[in-house]
Amino acid sequence: MVINTKSKLNILFAAGGTGGHLFPAIAVAEQLQKLTDNNVNLVFIGTNDRIESKIIPELGFEYHTMPITGFAGISLQSMALPWRVFKSVLKSRAVLKVHEIDALICAGAYISYPPGVAAHQLGIPFYIMESNVNLGKTNEKLAPNANLIFTSFTESEDYINEEDKDKIRNYGNPIRNFLLNLPDKDDALASFELEPNKRTVLIVGGSLGARSINIAVEKSLFELAKLDFQFIWQTGKNFVAPANLPNNVKQTQFINDMASAYSAADLVVSRSGATAVAEICVAGKPSILVPMPSASNNEQYFNAKAMEDAKAAVLVEDSKIGEEFLSVMVDLAKDNAKLNQLSQAVRVLAKPDAAERVAKEILNSLGW
Repeated sequence: MVINTKSKLNILFAAGGTGGHLFPAIAVAEQLQKLTDNNVNLVFIGTNDRIESKIIPELGFEYHTMPITGFAGISLQSMALPWRVFKSVLKSRAVLKVHEIDALICAGAYISYPPGVAAHQLGIPFYIMESNVNLGKTNEKLAPNANLIFTSFTESEDYINEEDKDKIRNYGNPIRNFLLNLPDKDDALASFELEPNKRTVLIVGGSLGARSINIAVEKSLFELAKLDFQFIWQTGKNFVAPANLPNNVKQTQFINDMASAYSAADLVVSRSGATAVAEICVAGKPSILVPMPSASNNEQYFNAKAMEDAKAAVLVEDSKIGEEFLSVMVDLAKDNAKLNQLSQAVRVLAKPDAAERVAKEILNSLGW
């Protein structure tokens, strides 16, 4: 191993498109700052109109954009995709050179592809972070040239070529620090104006919301009002909830304090994106997982199936949530033994030190 003698390490992150790709990268970035005592320059690259373009500058990291877009089916926009990829590779090469980047960290989705190609062309080491069970299409293409592949599920090994398996480090999906120490449950309930002695169900669907889950909840509101439970219902910005809701249903478009939401919850109903699954594991919460069917690689189903196989969650397919939401949720919320069993199983899968382990492995690989 070559020992690096530079005073500061320069690392580029290619991450974004969705929070599921962005937030694990930010968690690793925070750990790199901590482990190097801030002797690291962290730079991010992404698009000019997705979540990363807002979040990264707010966090104070240097941010560069490139014209890459995802494949949106056969269209005029897609016909220009090869040109966008080419220009994005050129932009990535420029950023890598100008900042004298020592290593690139690819956190998945199409945003990682041009920087990964550019890093390989320039002989710069790069590392892949795969949050889902099955490798995304971009990570699958980049894997043969990557130095290491960080996975969240042991099952990911089944989706990686035999010749690349020695690169795998199964450390879990990195979670940001604020979710590692949840607040007191009574304080969390009070922050949502909920009662301290009632069973609480958290229903979440991400920033845009989960339409099928929202419709199932809306259809069940009359029955929910009769239950001795209380609900935190996060609908997202693309769903308009009824004006008159039962007193035991607290509806919000967004939840700014997810740590308190998890602390308050006795049961979580959620999509099964990699970040959601990792957060549920670290929080130790029983859950009903409803995979998003339109996920590009069916990754949400594989995430939820891995949880179900480990007896750590209940999987309900999106096509069935409308008819099964109420009965499955009520039966589970009333079953103390099942809730405890799920909670114990999910804690076994939790890897709260994932961000630290990924950061340490990268630093060690680079001789720091």
